[in-house]
Amino acid sequence: MKHLFINLLRTGITIGIAVTGVFPSVSQPIPANYNHRLIIDTDCAIDDYRAINMILSIPEVTVLAFIASDGTLDPEEGTSKLSALVDTYYQKTIPVIIGKKLTGVNPPWREFNRQVKWGTSETGKSLVYQSDYIEQLIKDTPERIVILSLGPLTDIAAIIRNNAAVLHKIEKVIWYNESAKPGIGFNYQCDTASAREVFNSGIRIDVISALEKKDAIFDNTLFASCNGQNSNLSNTFNAVFRQPDVNKRLNEDHFYLWDDLAALYLINPELFDMNTFPGKVKIRYNTGYNVTAIKEAITDMMKGRYSIQKQIVFSSFPTQPELFSYDVREIMDSVIRLYGMEEWKASVMTDEFHGHLGVFSIVGAKMGIKARELFGVGPDMLHVMSDAGSRPPYSCLNDGIQVSTGATLGMGLIKLSSDTIFRPSAVFTYNKRSIRLTLKKEYLDRVNADIQEGIVKYGLMDDGYWKLIRRNAIRYWLEWDRNKIFDVE
Repeated sequence: MKHLFINLLRTGITIGIAVTGVFPSVSQPIPANYNHRLIIDTDCAIDDYRAINMILSIPEVTVLAFIASDGTLDPEEGTSKLSALVDTYYQKTIPVIIGKKLTGVNPPWREFNRQVKWGTSETGKSLVYQSDYIEQLIKDTPERIVILSLGPLTDIAAIIRNNAAVLHKIEKVIWYNESAKPGIGFNYQCDTASAREVFNSGIRIDVISALEKKDAIFDNTLFASCNGQNSNLSNTFNAVFRQPDVNKRLNEDHFYLWDDLAALYLINPELFDMNTFPGKVKIRYNTGYNVTAIKEAITDMMKGRYSIQKQIVFSSFPTQPELFSYDVREIMDSVIRLYGMEEWKASVMTDEFHGHLGVFSIVGAKMGIKARELFGVGPDMLHVMSDAGSRPPYSCLNDGIQVSTGATLGMGLIKLSSDTIFRPSAVFTYNKRSIRLTLKKEYLDRVNADIQEGIVKYGLMDDGYWKLIRRNAIRYWLEWDRNKIFDVE
């Protein structure tokens, strides 16, 4: 879904329209590091399932690939679980790499985790590769990457051992393990030699542990946040935790926040107290973490309200119904649940900036958020060439794009194409790669028909026309899914 085009880009497949030499060099503020490029190494335990889906619910994190490592499940079984997850929820777009099988590893919880269904079918093998694929992927990715390791470090050590040239491309490894000091726990003991090899490699490694906190539990109270929600995360959590055997253990308070913590550390490191090994600043481990805040973050994710970004003026973006117009209040909760806080924020700010609630400005806000998802970037990082021109109604698209991407006129990151045929379309460029997003014809035809209806009924200068436009814009805001309304080239 949101990972399709960025993963094609990272694997060397050229898509879109190359735009070079068009945009002048500008001085930009350095954005916060929202755009993580991530490889997830997992032995496919049920807490890994939670961690993976939390990460996949964050638009600013681009998952380049999965590695199915040995541990809770063996690599072949793990590959089936990951393929099922990708096939069912993410449209077969994230490569899965088969890790190395270890001897003598067969934990007592393997049979239970074997029975947990990660998707509608566990027979698919889409986009499955051997281990040498991962090394080439790291080399071909322009940015430095983060490895999130939720199992033994076997395959991470092999990457380092086989090609020392990739070391500088790895920003850090975030590893879940029971303890870093001393080195104990299942993930460590499965392959102690590989763990020591990674620790001695000079790569930064942040070890996250649960620290036996009794209140760090994933229980029915926390899971209840899924009730009545229709977010991506609540849907995937419901699919697993309502399976009879899983639900039974949930009711028995069996599940704790384990590997989930490593995922939360990636996106909210401020919630963790970290220390370093004496004389080894690149080896870090947590000495504490804020359980209450972590549960609140997971709840926000399940409700579709989570935002990785920090606000510029607001401490948090307003969601209190009484702050909004009555007709917007009616859709607010549904829009946030369906499309997330980032789109809600962009659309609200666009409406205020634009001066009225219009159709194409809302489409522009959705388009900009979708473009950022495809590239996996935060604001102020995209160049935009708009085909919408400078005359309404199509030009209203430009306001939504500016607000949602940060590619504003003031930043010098947006330009209008010289094409004389205007349309709701734009080319987005990042790191010399480009994609074009265009509102699909059936949606454009509907907008044009609605606009024509308003003109015929009221005329352009009548307040009845603008009331109709507002009503339609609110309906499109709620009904139009950014993942479905655009053609992507």
